[in-house]
Amino acid sequence: MSKEAVIIKNWPFEKGEKGKLIWIGEPFKQGSKWMVCAYFKGVRATRKIMLDWASIHFLSVEKYYTDGDLNNGKTIDSPEVIDINLDGIKCEYKERYWEVWGSGFNDKTKSKTFNFSKNGLLYTIPIIEVIRSVLAPDKFMLNRILEMDAFENYFTYELKARKLDINFTSEYESKLLKSEKVNHLAWVLTNISVLRMFNSIGQAILEKEELMYEFLLNRFNIRARVERKGCIVKILEIISLNKKRINAEEINVYHPSLEESVSSNDTKKRKFVSNNAESDRKLESDADGSTKQSDEINTFMIDHQYEAVPKINKKKIGRKIIRTNEDKNTRTYFLDNDNLRTTADTGGEDIIRGLEFTNLYEVKGKGELQEFIEMLKLLEKRRDVKVVNIMLDKVPEGKKFSKLNDGVTSRKCAIGKITMVDNRENCLIEVEREDKALSMLLLKANKQISWRKIYSNVLISLVKDSGKWCNVVIGKIEKNGIVVQRIKHSKKNKYEKEKFMYGKMN
Repeated sequence: MSKEAVIIKNWPFEKGEKGKLIWIGEPFKQGSKWMVCAYFKGVRATRKIMLDWASIHFLSVEKYYTDGDLNNGKTIDSPEVIDINLDGIKCEYKERYWEVWGSGFNDKTKSKTFNFSKNGLLYTIPIIEVIRSVLAPDKFMLNRILEMDAFENYFTYELKARKLDINFTSEYESKLLKSEKVNHLAWVLTNISVLRMFNSIGQAILEKEELMYEFLLNRFNIRARVERKGCIVKILEIISLNKKRINAEEINVYHPSLEESVSSNDTKKRKFVSNNAESDRKLESDADGSTKQSDEINTFMIDHQYEAVPKINKKKIGRKIIRTNEDKNTRTYFLDNDNLRTTADTGGEDIIRGLEFTNLYEVKGKGELQEFIEMLKLLEKRRDVKVVNIMLDKVPEGKKFSKLNDGVTSRKCAIGKITMVDNRENCLIEVEREDKALSMLLLKANKQISWRKIYSNVLISLVKDSGKWCNVVIGKIEKNGIVVQRIKHSKKNKYEKEKFMYGKMN
């Protein structure tokens, strides 16, 4: 795997000045990416730097970094490194408020740790270190851990008679089929406590908007860099996770890239053209997540040792037809690429994008969504309507429903928020249907609320149910006092549709 340097652009310290990492904040969404704030203490000031969430693989508390070089953090004195066996030790979750002061900021956050008592010693470890080094030691897993049930976008699996079959989709990049990554994935999938722990993190982020989870590992044998204060042993960095047990003797891997390639004289159905020329790339926190082919930056730096390693069989699943000819029927798709490297990637980054509502007149739609926009414009003219905002985006990536019938174009959705003069709020969700009998969804609240979590749950379940509104999700929304109605589409003109919708809102 690549050993290239990971350099932070706009490093806030003088050249050659060492910055000690003192704190890593909680993940938060910015645009289509998850981010964290890292706090470095220099000679004269403490600075806050915003980084991609996946950059935490390069970050270790109490290490010093120079000139923004993240994968060469150093310790000043000889650190104490010890082996710690916490198998079967019940841990206690602790949190306390924490303030980080620095140049131009005063951030209030929480210190969250798992605490283990053994032989008169108290071992304490930040919960983010368990994520970084144990559950998600590579970029793919780290980006998935903040999502809700994200694995099904990338693979299905079955464990039977101690044989694990993993059927990867094309969304899972072929260069991620390395043995170390497959073995770690198999460890997660074949240990129910590990899988439950992994999935609970994304659920807490979605429901509570906070990094919080329960420690469920019965086997926890590590080698770590520590700091001692009396009977308290603070685990600063897990260097190695030992004696991992994969509950399978054999792993069968299926992936579209493993198909046998066969040339064909038939013409291409589609081709993709980049709008940007190739150029050098820099690590940039403002860059969006990579597209289909994300950069392979080495983030699998923690040593994971297994009791036994299963045999991995990469299975061919058929033939892939390679078409090189083009004709007038070949459809061309133009792809944008800003050529900025990022440790974020694709897929789950689109699940809950965190977009904001914008002014109704700043967006343009087409087809069914344009009709929806026109109806909203008419609603905004009503005297008892204070304001109408809209959000226009793709539905979450995932199953076949995410694409239109051509199999390439992303299906779009529009969400309109209608705020009345008495502060009641209505949320209308419209999705491109093509030939599908999918109704519009109307959600009504008697007060101003945060719609993000609600529409995210609705759209995620819509994709998972292959284009059907999920009754379970709707039921949970209704328990929170929100009225949900399905509005069937009709052939009425936009004025009649607006009048009908206005009646439903009152």
